[in-house]
Amino acid sequence: MQTTLKALPIAVLISAIYGCGGSTQNPSSTSAPQGTTSSTPATTTTPSTSASNYTAGNLLISRTAYDPAYVVSGTLPYNATPTTTNTSPVTAVTPGGFPNVFTNDSNDANFGVTSEAYLDQWAPNATSPSQTLDVTALAAKSNVNFATSFASKSELALNVSLDQKSLTFTGYNASIDQLDISNTNTPGVVDTTNTDVATPTYRTVAQLNFADNSLSFTNTNAYAGNNSRAAVLANGMYYIVGNAGNSGKNPKPTTAQLDMLTMNTGVQSIAPGSQCAFTQVIGAFQSGTGTGTYAVAPAGTACSLASMGSITGGSSTGDQFGFSIASLPTTPATAADKTGKDANYRGLFVGPDGTMYVSKGSGGNGVNTVYQVGATGALANGGKLPQNAATTIVPGFPTALATNLTALTSPSQVTGTVYPFGMWIPASNPSIMFVADEGDSTPGDQVSGSGGLWVYQNQNGTWKPLANLTTGLNLGTAYTVTDTTGAYGTKGASYTTTPDGLRNITGQVNSDGSFTIYAVTSTIGNSLGTAFDAGADSNQLVKITVSINGSTVSSAKGFTVMQTAPYGQALRGVALVPKS
Repeated sequence: MQTTLKALPIAVLISAIYGCGGSTQNPSSTSAPQGTTSSTPATTTTPSTSASNYTAGNLLISRTAYDPAYVVSGTLPYNATPTTTNTSPVTAVTPGGFPNVFTNDSNDANFGVTSEAYLDQWAPNATSPSQTLDVTALAAKSNVNFATSFASKSELALNVSLDQKSLTFTGYNASIDQLDISNTNTPGVVDTTNTDVATPTYRTVAQLNFADNSLSFTNTNAYAGNNSRAAVLANGMYYIVGNAGNSGKNPKPTTAQLDMLTMNTGVQSIAPGSQCAFTQVIGAFQSGTGTGTYAVAPAGTACSLASMGSITGGSSTGDQFGFSIASLPTTPATAADKTGKDANYRGLFVGPDGTMYVSKGSGGNGVNTVYQVGATGALANGGKLPQNAATTIVPGFPTALATNLTALTSPSQVTGTVYPFGMWIPASNPSIMFVADEGDSTPGDQVSGSGGLWVYQNQNGTWKPLANLTTGLNLGTAYTVTDTTGAYGTKGASYTTTPDGLRNITGQVNSDGSFTIYAVTSTIGNSLGTAFDAGADSNQLVKITVSINGSTVSSAKGFTVMQTAPYGQALRGVALVPKS
């Protein structure tokens, strides 16, 4: 039986425009924010002291649902900038309800609609969720806005904190039914060439504490022009991944604006409840000119853009934090990429030894691969990542430039993950890494692509791919999603879509030494046509049990589908309630 949690008091820790982003001070108690975004501090309320509603070993799934009553019409907030007038207004498609509303991508490259965020809890072997938490509604009861962008497929990833006491995920300080929020500037980081002129909006980290069910929210100025995707709490700091920048071409951004955005992307950090919404970029600075330098903000810097630090001698080409394709060991040397574009991360995982891994699997810049951030075990024993942490491709993972990737026409071309997403390493066997591959988002080649679950093994310091598990995912085989109740206008309305691979994953170790991996799928090829945003598809929750003997990988049954998201809904993140 599915139940919905009653409204509980929630601790709201919204970072505001005061103090430094790395501050560990608690925010002052003031009125909670109203409207789409907050420009003032929110409130800290008394957290719930009720017993935990989260059972160890249960599965948590983040989910979003499009508002059936919301119809988009009229002019879209696109084709202008904060400093230029829209001379060619773009009109929304008709009809403007779900699902046709998500064909607006062909008119508005920034198109998106904010929607409610939910957490579903599944008991072991259950066939449906036993409990649902409406995060958006619960936040609203304390006058806090929190939502996701419905079609943004990389949002709402779930991560358990290193101390096993809480769960983190990211969204927007916005109410539902807002247009084009995922590409807005943030209130403190404004790119005047951004073609998205919707209200500047904070990217927000949400934290659920298992012991007392309390929720807290920390606003950030990170990822202006794009979306935050995942966050993890480690030793008193949030580490976040995402992508920044949505610069236009007329006018073009200045070098200073591009350097502002590169300080705003990739891996970012902020203390929970920070009184300053500006974050600190993590990653050694790579200079496009060879002579540029980065300096962190001096202690005591007032909360402003200066809090992010400063770049001297910057360049519109090659300035990166962490990884730069110019560091690849190629002959001739690889030319530097566009400033800030090599750090478009979406997957985030901290291994059982305290090592941080991130993945890049989309976009035409950089390298689609798995990276290590900082030293091995950097987050163990209370450690923190230094600002200048190295970001390196994990040995054995791809080094090919994303711009050089071609369509895969035969499985023989696939020798490892090509579009990596989520990662998981079991504590019982840390020489094994499971890596989700989203697939190449090209209709018709799912069977020959790299989508699925890759199993890697660390062999003498190099990770070797052992298998790509796809049986039961039904890659390339369409399934139908139906509006069984008529909630979206017509009872029995339906569309078809097709599995392409996997996005976020998590796993558990079974008593016999095998591993059960839970994942959410990616899709492509919606029957509404190529203009439809695949992120708005009803995707699936799947699981697979895997045995590994030496370097031999086997699965007796392959993947099974636990749930297909209902019509007008999508599944995003996966995590397990920790047992200790």
